[in-house]
Amino acid sequence: MNVAMPVIEPVFSRDDSFWQPHVEATGPFRGLHGGAVSGLIAAVMEEKAREEGWGIPLAVSVLILRPAPLERLETRIEVLRAGGRTAMLETSLVAGDKLIAKGTGAFVKPISLPEAARLQAAPAVTDPSGLAPWSARGPQTRTTFFDALDIRDDNKGMKWGRMKRPMVPFDAPFANLFAFADNGTPYWLSGTAFWPPPWGFPNIDITVHASRAPVGPWVGVEPASDWRADGMGLTDSKLYDEAGPLGRACQTVVLTPV
Repeated sequence: MNVAMPVIEPVFSRDDSFWQPHVEATGPFRGLHGGAVSGLIAAVMEEKAREEGWGIPLAVSVLILRPAPLERLETRIEVLRAGGRTAMLETSLVAGDKLIAKGTGAFVKPISLPEAARLQAAPAVTDPSGLAPWSARGPQTRTTFFDALDIRDDNKGMKWGRMKRPMVPFDAPFANLFAFADNGTPYWLSGTAFWPPPWGFPNIDITVHASRAPVGPWVGVEPASDWRADGMGLTDSKLYDEAGPLGRACQTVVLTPV
């Protein structure tokens, strides 16, 4: 007997180069969540590089120019370089005639260098599935991007997460890093005396660097922030996966009165 399995819709549904965000793409501030926006941009570059055989992403940077609306969006890819072992791409996210965000990505083809294995970092030892859910999110009155995320807390400053639903309708493991790295600021703030915070903390950019391709569905984020009395700050997060240390994410944060 065949049993029909429920189809899990992605956060963004696709129509060629156009994307329809679902309600789970929305954020706590105006417009879509930064992790959804940056994840979508990373995903389309990831797919393009895979199709062309340009290797894996090791660095993706996204500038968030304005809030992304919950409406039909378009991604436009430009190839800046493709040769040798490296490729560089640029992607614009557009809503109507407005530029919402712009991202760049660097892709590298792997080679065999076995002697370098002695320099690899030690593997992770935590099984994130056994950790308790992150409780600092608190009660929500509406659906947001957090409803697409399974976030766990090791109560030692590290948060682990995996997607409850895919970001896009194809495999995009690097894009998933943005889904969790973009939450570095609330992860960090939830462990301070300023939770819930007396101000908004939108980030105007996010850059993720990795030393290799991600392994497994879990992403670990160990955040730290440096705030200033003039309303500016930086969130710097170490990234991990089930294989060990993976990379780093940085966000420029603008503190705003609420």
